[in-house]
Amino acid sequence: MNEQPQSIHERDSETERTRPTTSRRRFLQAAAGAGIVVASGGVVGHAAADSHTNTLPSLRRNGNLIETPDGETVELHGVNIADPKRVDVTASVRGKDAVQTIDLATDGSRGWHADVVRLPVQPVDIGEHEAGTGPEPPAFDESQLQSYLEDHLDPAVERCGENGAYAIIDYHRHRDIPWTNAALGEEVQLFWDIVAARYGEMNHVIFEVYNEPQGNPNYGVSGQELVDFWSEWKSTAQPWVDTIREYSKNLVLVGSPRWSQMTFGAVIEEFDGDNLGYTLHLYPAHGPTTPADYDDFVTPPNDGGGAVPYDDETPAWEVTPVFMTEWGFDYDAGPAAGGGVNEETAAGADWAEYDPDYGHHVTEWLSTRPVHSTAWEFDVLWDPSMFTRGFDVPDDESWSPYTDGSIPEYVTDRPAEWELQTGGGYMGDTVKQFLRRDPDNDGRIEDVTGDGETTIGDVRRLLNNRDSEGVQTHAHAYDFNGDGTVNAGDVLALFREIY
Repeated sequence: MNEQPQSIHERDSETERTRPTTSRRRFLQAAAGAGIVVASGGVVGHAAADSHTNTLPSLRRNGNLIETPDGETVELHGVNIADPKRVDVTASVRGKDAVQTIDLATDGSRGWHADVVRLPVQPVDIGEHEAGTGPEPPAFDESQLQSYLEDHLDPAVERCGENGAYAIIDYHRHRDIPWTNAALGEEVQLFWDIVAARYGEMNHVIFEVYNEPQGNPNYGVSGQELVDFWSEWKSTAQPWVDTIREYSKNLVLVGSPRWSQMTFGAVIEEFDGDNLGYTLHLYPAHGPTTPADYDDFVTPPNDGGGAVPYDDETPAWEVTPVFMTEWGFDYDAGPAAGGGVNEETAAGADWAEYDPDYGHHVTEWLSTRPVHSTAWEFDVLWDPSMFTRGFDVPDDESWSPYTDGSIPEYVTDRPAEWELQTGGGYMGDTVKQFLRRDPDNDGRIEDVTGDGETTIGDVRRLLNNRDSEGVQTHAHAYDFNGDGTVNAGDVLALFREIY
């Protein structure tokens, strides 16, 4: 997603206001009424950290799924924080630093159950350029990068592991510099030469090659022209993937042109190498409103309807792991804040107005497909944000990191409280409820209703739907008595677990 300018006199662009939505509880009640139960995190459990070492198992690809070395299928769902350095530098106005933000996102006692945290590492912050800009490459040198890692990324990555969460290190560039730019390629190579070598042997680290490649989108093509365009992207980015692989066997996530919205390219031709997944970024203006629509979005297009040199019927998630590393919504956001899927939407679509139910149909898709996710944005300033600041701030803020003198000291006692934005116009409660279906991270879905609580209502829901396709397809998520099936015994076991 676009990084919003962080000079705070632009506060309105950073406050997250989201369109009215039906609550996740009502969505799941409707689903149950139709004879299904939706399992958030769907087919899988969480890869829980060892209680003594806090060491998460490494992740490996098996077809379109992600597994631990023991063969446990894992589906990851979590959040993005803002750039760790940006958060640290502005902690006095945000109320938390990066580590404190991660602590909240992974604090089950406060109802937050992120098992993966995406850490967007921005060249603009590494090199301390004007916030909200896309600096010409190279935006930083090796010394600046090393300082960034030591002072900001190291603590964030380490805290993720300590708290039992995987960390996605995301090279977070966007804006209109073409991904074929030679100087940009050198910047990416420098970044991954240093970063992959530093974190490559940490089991809980996942690498995301490039946030949102832009600049030469080639919208509207299909057939051989699409194949050629994807091949150009692959030949450009393959060396970056190879650089990471020199240092690490860890999972690597590959973005795509058009703001990482060409996920279907993986169906046309995958990148070379093992243990790869592909990213997807989608926001409300981009069109999908049903699970089938989302499937179509990640299926290679065939605009002419004739023969094409690729499979035009299979969604990407059926052949490869897909990570939706950005999704979110903001009722008051500016035009095209999430990018565009064609020239018209890229030029100025008000993406928030398109779909007031976006938060629910996107979580429905995530709940019924083996697609991983990190919601954007677990913050109080970057939009769409899930929180507001729970302390007094001036009505007229005017500051900017790196280029506008010192940062004000709004709060000295940190971490300060953040207030979750809830209700019809906000995304905070939608994300929180989506993440807490398995509050104890044991791989079973205790919160069957999805209302954020475990009560007799969950027992009744399982009782009434234990034979449904949704439950039986994901039987291990509801197998509370451990006999390998879902039946009346599991209803009783869930009752005993809750009471």
